[in-house]
Amino acid sequence: MDINEWEEKYKPITNHLDDNASLGGVMFETYGEELEFVRAQTNKNIWTYQDGDEGSLIITSGFRLIDRIGYVITEVPWEEYEVVELN
Repeated sequence: MDINEWEEKYKPITNHLDDNASLGGVMFETYGEELEFVRAQTNKNIWTYQDGDEGSLIITSGFRLIDRIGYVITEVPWEEYEVVELN
């Protein structure tokens, strides 16, 4: 699945706490008020934006701590573990 298919399927929400959020306005940071908001969500609606293998960037389903850059919350919950490569 590419990023466009992922966006269409899962419908990421806009970060309402930061007008200059990364990933086109949908990334939530890993600290402070943004992290509190992420942790208050159902795990099935949380995705982790992280470093992948050999310098790639990926979005994986679920709340993760390893290699995390930020988080994305989606309107539609994921059912199975998924990885979306961004580059």
